[in-house]
Amino acid sequence: MARAEGRGGAPSGGMAAMAPRGSAETSLLTQVRGTLPGGRANARTVAALTENPGCTRRRVIDSAGIRADQLAKRTGHPTVRGQSPFAIASGTMFEWRLKEGTRYELLFEALKERFAFDAANSRVLDINRAPGKVGSEAWLIERARQTDVALAAMARGDSGAPNLVDHPVLMFDLAGVRMYLEPDALAFRIEDRLEVVEVKSYPVIDDQADPSKVASTAGQAAVYVLALRSAMERLGVNPDLVAWSAILIAPRNFSRQPTAHRIPLRKKASAISRVLASLPSTIKVLATLPKGFTLGPDVDPKRLTESTVQALGAIQALYVPECLASCDLAQFCRAEAILRDDVGRIGRLARDTLAGVASLSDVMRLAREPAGSGNGPSSDIAEALCAAGGALDRARSAAPASCGVNPAEEGRGRSRDGAGRKAAGRRTSDRARSTRR
Repeated sequence: MARAEGRGGAPSGGMAAMAPRGSAETSLLTQVRGTLPGGRANARTVAALTENPGCTRRRVIDSAGIRADQLAKRTGHPTVRGQSPFAIASGTMFEWRLKEGTRYELLFEALKERFAFDAANSRVLDINRAPGKVGSEAWLIERARQTDVALAAMARGDSGAPNLVDHPVLMFDLAGVRMYLEPDALAFRIEDRLEVVEVKSYPVIDDQADPSKVASTAGQAAVYVLALRSAMERLGVNPDLVAWSAILIAPRNFSRQPTAHRIPLRKKASAISRVLASLPSTIKVLATLPKGFTLGPDVDPKRLTESTVQALGAIQALYVPECLASCDLAQFCRAEAILRDDVGRIGRLARDTLAGVASLSDVMRLAREPAGSGNGPSSDIAEALCAAGGALDRARSAAPASCGVNPAEEGRGRSRDGAGRKAAGRRTSDRARSTRR
């Protein structure tokens, strides 16, 4: 039977609190947050930031500890992302059964089946049982301290050290802002390596899980691995004790019985590390904001939406359609990109390829210019667009008549005006009547 140490506490839920290192940053971030309630970032947030590192808006929101879903609601574009209450309840129940519900026996059974984990001599330390007021900053800091002590003992191989740390708190530096990551992961010593374990409720069927969900889990786990390696360096321990992988614990097939699988993370963690290293410091980002800037203005509720939209407009955003899958503010940024006719709204590749072109209207203007007529900084883009337009014209000219394509109407340099749309509607109606006959 596992021996758990400490006092019961609140669930961690994979969350993270963020604390700046100096009073200057504290004051600035409090000012930016304004009347908005303080939120928590998590490993998913860090992984999402690395997918679009040039987005200053996301940096400011995450650094200030603002919940993006609350901000999105104020703009009139509430998020449509997130798990259903059923999925959240299912995940909570599955994790409870693995841990408290069976005194960790189910978890040990899954690990013993796949990995060389000594379940007979398991020693569990539940960091949630640290002294202090549950949820307070002092409690969080004490949990981080206890995690460091436990990790140091595990790394040294002390005879009384735990080989399972539940609800650890890992300190992580994000461009000058200290984050306290609270993974629902567990740190083990398996085969003389420290491992990160992620507990998820999506099923693994015939040893295969949903690739998109596994990719999301890998992004989160990679951040935890980097935080764990950083902790080892801070404690003066060789970081190579931390495995470049994570152990996924999830339901087997359609049952509630757990199974364990290892996810390789070296490439993912290295990519995230490179991106994070290239980010400018948070204090430099905050210095670019207008004096007295806040995203939570104390104004009349009737003007709250207008004031919030105006404040967000002062921070540069780099919207791409992929943001919809990872950012709660993406619906607002999408509407803003459409209003501005931003090139990025049609994709990251288009934004990168057409760098320097301000809008899609400018793209169309460059495409209509005669080949070789430009000699400005966008001349190479104009030449490429003209070549693409010529290829499209040739394809339309070669299209069979049954396709309903009229090269004279659809040719390069002409947009379909109202008359063109009416003509297209008549062709569609004629084909529909012909089909009925």
